[in-house]
Amino acid sequence: MRAVACGRIAIVVSWSVATLAGAAPVEVYREGPEFCPRDRPATAARLTPPQAIERARSLVPKGFCSLSRFVAGCDADGELIDGTWRIFLQQYQLRGYRHDPRGLGHTYVILDSVGNCLANIPGTEPGSRE
Repeated sequence: MRAVACGRIAIVVSWSVATLAGAAPVEVYREGPEFCPRDRPATAARLTPPQAIERARSLVPKGFCSLSRFVAGCDADGELIDGTWRIFLQQYQLRGYRHDPRGLGHTYVILDSVGNCLANIPGTEPGSRE
């Protein structure tokens, strides 16, 4: 009887560990000069909000924000916090005149104040192309 109970506990523990391992976040960064360049001198002019968003758009994969069968474009939201730009880009479809992001990809681009890339992080939600 005791061996059966221990066997059941072992199965439950094994299943729980396997479930947690499968649910763990996967950290992936886009690297290299195409996706995360660090080519601007610290003495360069600080980016304005529109310049930061445009810089972030230039660092996502080709076609990410382009018109396609599933994507009409990307909305961008940027904020300057502690000298770094955090830009969130979300793909959308047009439904009437409304931007609908459901089931589409998103990405984060983090830049220093002059536009050097600190991180380029693709979204990992279901349905994401990246």
